[in-house]
Amino acid sequence: MPLWQREEIQEMLRERPLTMDAPVILKESEHGLKRERIAHEALRVLTRLDEAGYKAYLCGGGVRDLLLNRTPKDFDIATDARPEEVKKIFRNCRIIGRRFKLAHVFFRDVIIETATFRALLDAPPPEAEGVPLPSRRRTDVPDPTFATRGGVIVRDNVYGTPEQDARRRDFTINGLFYDIADGSIIDYVGGLKDLERRVLRVIGDPETRFHEDPVRMVRAVRIASQLDFEIERHAREAIIRMCGELGSSSRERLHEEMLKILNCGCALKVFERAWRKGLFQTIYPTYSAWLQGPDRHDAMNWTKKALRQFDVWKQAGLKPMPALQHALLFGPYIEGMAGAFAAEGMPEFEATLQAVSTVLRDKANLTQIPKAVVFDVERILGIQVQMRKSSGQSKYASRLRHRNGFDEALIYLKFAGGIDPERKELLARWMAPAPSAPPSAAPAHETRSPRRQESRHPRDVRSEPRRDEKPAPPPPPAPETKPQA
Repeated sequence: MPLWQREEIQEMLRERPLTMDAPVILKESEHGLKRERIAHEALRVLTRLDEAGYKAYLCGGGVRDLLLNRTPKDFDIATDARPEEVKKIFRNCRIIGRRFKLAHVFFRDVIIETATFRALLDAPPPEAEGVPLPSRRRTDVPDPTFATRGGVIVRDNVYGTPEQDARRRDFTINGLFYDIADGSIIDYVGGLKDLERRVLRVIGDPETRFHEDPVRMVRAVRIASQLDFEIERHAREAIIRMCGELGSSSRERLHEEMLKILNCGCALKVFERAWRKGLFQTIYPTYSAWLQGPDRHDAMNWTKKALRQFDVWKQAGLKPMPALQHALLFGPYIEGMAGAFAAEGMPEFEATLQAVSTVLRDKANLTQIPKAVVFDVERILGIQVQMRKSSGQSKYASRLRHRNGFDEALIYLKFAGGIDPERKELLARWMAPAPSAPPSAAPAHETRSPRRQESRHPRDVRSEPRRDEKPAPPPPPAPETKPQA
């Protein structure tokens, strides 16, 4: 049991009132958070800022996870140094962001995000609404420090004190600070109590905070699922009422949040919670309508098994490419639409590519899926069509095995074969050992430039087998050599 959960510490938390002037402070000997568990890159940034005379606090999910004996995904730092001052201290620093200016300190494989304490604004000033913002077309407009659009914050670079910054954060369990100067934990918002109760609570009024940044509703569901916490009742009710406001959020930010969900290790639990609250239906309305259609049992079964597979990969330390995750998540919906296109006379391969584009680039979706991901999904599902037209043992099949995306396409086929009995024969055909190529005949992929091969679009790949495959020869006996992956 961590020291901060012992009875004497909990008694102190109950007795101390929570006001702006009376934070709860646990000394290094009281909370049990060991400095050795902080990544050395974060320690280096904290130490350098402290030595330069600035306040330097470890904040956010890093403190929360360390107190819960979890391994933090990243370590964020809050300081009273401005981004320009942080850049003067670290040569390996870059200032990013428009809404929030952040200083990213780069190491070899790690980025330490450093933010300046932000001011507390109980209500956005009226003059902040509709302030002109600079853009590619309007470069002569100065960038304001604070601005809103319909009440949603689009600029927020007003700096303040640690107390104000803590109260500007989203959830109480993310509002804890670890002071590098003396090793103490500073709690301005009651985060320690909520950690003990395993409750995710919004700092301030949930409706106001969700209106300021609707993506917080998705984050609340993801974080509560990861930690196995309950969302506080008022916040839970606000999410159900306000899920429609996600339409005012950045599509790029929502896509990043969806990627975090797919790779968080509890994607299925997040989906089930988000579905009950109406969040998933708001983000993907057309796909959600299909999940509730006539084939809803099979459709929902596929979706949940795909999400469970992502969780299994996460537990095994694997990180699949986003295109494979999107292909598995939307696969049956795309294939059904492709079948409808093919029934109207469109070639099967072209119908598949058209269906991928229609589903993933649907303007009704609230996420902006990058073009590169869409192209890779086209490749994965396009290869499925080519695999159905091949025996798996011909020269054409050998060339297909060496194409970009084939490994992901085979993973997709394995997953589909475990659900759809009709694909088991196709899977067995392609899992059979491939015939060995003659030593004198080098595979086509070895003579092409890797960059050229990577840049090929699925529409450039032949949709039909070559003549030498028709009719397909019978499969040869299994060779004694080790089969290819």
